Amino acid sequence: MRDKVLVPGIPVRARVGCTEEERRTAQDILVDIELRCDLARAAQSDAIEHTIDYVGARDVVESVASARPYALIETIADRVASSLLASFPAETAVVRVRKPSALAEFGVSWAGVEIERSRNA
Repeated sequence: MRDKVLVPGIPVRARVGCTEEERRTAQDILVDIELRCDLARAAQSDAIEHTIDYVGARDVVESVASARPYALIETIADRVASSLLASFPAETAVVRVRKPSALAEFGVSWAGVEIERSRNA
């Protein structure tokens, strides 16, 4: 599928980290989403009900990230992808979760993961 809805750099706060101490307070993370779907009908109709609502997709990201503490950003990415596929008519969800604080002490701007999940897989 060539058509995509893109929402990059969604800032959310999540309690995430390998240690209890790290999970104690929420940290800033950035989530990029790419939803692959057929946008031809939306382009023809010019109607929001034929596409994926950006605000709704952002709300899914926020809901998942704040739902509970996570040890791994991999888990957040997987749950975001699953929730997006359950909420919207996308065939594939690509989710990148970036953690700016992960390697900041070494001068690295962020560390992260990217996962891809498909409805038919």
